[in-house]
Amino acid sequence: MKKLYRSTCVRRVALLLMYCSSSVQSFQGIQPNTNSFRFRRKGDVATQLRAAPFFDILNHLPFEDVSRQLTEALDIGGDLLKDSDQLSSGSANIPAAETSIVLESMGQDLLIFLLSSVVVTLLSNASGVSPILGYLIAGAILGPHGLDVFSNERADVELGDFGILFLLFSEGLEVSSQRLAKLKNYLPLGFAQISLTTGVITAALLAGAPQFFDRFLPLDDGFIDISNPTEAVVLALAGTLSTSAFIFPVLKERGWEGENAGQAATSILLLQDLFVAPLLVILPFVVGQGPTDYAAIAFLTAKAAIGFGFVMFVLSKVLQQIFRVVAKTQSAETFVALSLLVSVGMGAVAKSLGLTDTAGAFAAGILLANTNFRAQIQADILPFKGILLGIFFMDAGSLFDSELVLAELPTVLTGAISLILLKGITVAAATRVPRWMEPNRLEPYDAVKLAFLLSGGGEFAFVVLALAEKLDVLPKDLGGLLTAIVLITMAVTPLLGIAASSVSKNFSFDQLSHTFDDDSSESFVAEDAIVVCGYGEVGKAVFEKLGDLKDEDTGHPPSLVAFDMSPMLMNSILMPTPSSAVMFGDSANPEVILAHGVEKPRALFVSYDDHEQVMSAVARLRFSFPEAPIFTRAQSRYEAQELMEAGATEIVVEFDELPRSAQALLLKVEEEKKVLLEDSVVINV
Repeated sequence: MKKLYRSTCVRRVALLLMYCSSSVQSFQGIQPNTNSFRFRRKGDVATQLRAAPFFDILNHLPFEDVSRQLTEALDIGGDLLKDSDQLSSGSANIPAAETSIVLESMGQDLLIFLLSSVVVTLLSNASGVSPILGYLIAGAILGPHGLDVFSNERADVELGDFGILFLLFSEGLEVSSQRLAKLKNYLPLGFAQISLTTGVITAALLAGAPQFFDRFLPLDDGFIDISNPTEAVVLALAGTLSTSAFIFPVLKERGWEGENAGQAATSILLLQDLFVAPLLVILPFVVGQGPTDYAAIAFLTAKAAIGFGFVMFVLSKVLQQIFRVVAKTQSAETFVALSLLVSVGMGAVAKSLGLTDTAGAFAAGILLANTNFRAQIQADILPFKGILLGIFFMDAGSLFDSELVLAELPTVLTGAISLILLKGITVAAATRVPRWMEPNRLEPYDAVKLAFLLSGGGEFAFVVLALAEKLDVLPKDLGGLLTAIVLITMAVTPLLGIAASSVSKNFSFDQLSHTFDDDSSESFVAEDAIVVCGYGEVGKAVFEKLGDLKDEDTGHPPSLVAFDMSPMLMNSILMPTPSSAVMFGDSANPEVILAHGVEKPRALFVSYDDHEQVMSAVARLRFSFPEAPIFTRAQSRYEAQELMEAGATEIVVEFDELPRSAQALLLKVEEEKKVLLEDSVVINV
């Protein structure tokens, strides 16, 4: 009886967790797993469970006819409740052994991902190839169309989606109030890009572009026969979207984030991300399968706008207070947990309101961008973001069907090249609107960069295509081809970044004139600043002594920055001099230093009291800054030897310093006595 009761409880808890997971994705009946590339089967119980909350919400709306029409139009009723009842009643058994197998398969996949990540990183560094391409190739080799070594593809997809979530959260942390104001300047350009690209691709498909290419190349019949305006519009909407997951790393790698092109790209990508949710709602209307009463769409739109606005308002008031309370505990684990909770939780809230989870994560990052916790949060989530993004890219690569691509190579290459050319041309054209319509119009140098960067496809295109397939808008045999085309254009984004760098030089007259003046709060910290780790009694003394120095060339004091986890620094940044600052953060983590723009520190002084903390800091800092001198202190010669092996450049040993100081003090006292005696003799004489 105990086993039966325990098994029943496990089933009910599992059902509750599945239902709660689905409730924060309340629009999943229309919006298939935002970042997932997996096309869900119609009869999949898990998919139906995801649709259940939306089905229930609609049936409780006052306009029941609208609810019925919408559920019927989107096929989110049917056997749904029957399957749900079966699960909840226990008739659908979930044996403990099966659960164990699922967990074991996830563990095996994670082991493969981690091993692949190490190999890909090593090979990428050795060859100079972007790690993103390495992950895609690894996914294609190990995926279902290759060696087929992954055991639980659905769980892998969900895990990889968190990588995109943390990526957008991290990007939001970079958006200071000044940068946010600049991003708003490019919203008209974003609207122009979406409208123009959609219109041009639609016109090209309806004007017979595929038939034209078929005269010279043996194209697939399904690709050629796109003559229905609805099909053309759906394909154009999917093709309009670009990939944040690939473009943001390229911007960071090439240092374009602060340039006009980088700011414009960020603004357009954010607008596209926000565009996805209403697009998924409007799409059934576009294809003629939406309800006749527009009250449903108005309700969902109002819920998303008002609900998300209210959440943002509340969080803007309480989020910083929560971080201050947690920071006072001096618990690194709790701080990391809170950072992850905010990014994932805000994404879940946004999805429950009908938006994308990535939009919620980005908004959460913006709320924390102007706080003193920004650098520490970035450093805390970086390992998670890197590993999970690698899983995402490998999962994306696993969709690459090499047999299909080889069999339909002319069609795939024609589609990929055409998409890149059409998007590149339309993006460039969008930047050429009259200046009275677009006061912040990009110069040719930045326009070329932007055109190359945004010319590929995006991960949200798969979401649009999945819904279109469910609505029977596109031929089902066309899905594989479109997936391959979009995936190839995403994969070449790093190469497009290289091309953008080369081609844009021909349009540059004065590169410096196209860069924003960085007036953010981090601008006073030089990239070669001297870093003091810890601002206790010793660290403060070191900081003040270094501040007394003068640069031989300029005559000014050196740029100094100190980091400490003291609660005193949570609300403000101390600036003893215009070129120095004391900030909140754990500088034993190199990512905190890098997040503040110190990429080549002139020197690092580690002033912690605890020897183990000093050892950890020296080892991590030496790994990240191999050329920088590291100075620290030790209690004994044995500790000094350990620190030297860990990578310290020079060590002050307190065991030796005391005898030296004692000798110096004694000599000083004797010298003073001698001077006094001589003075007394002179007086007597």
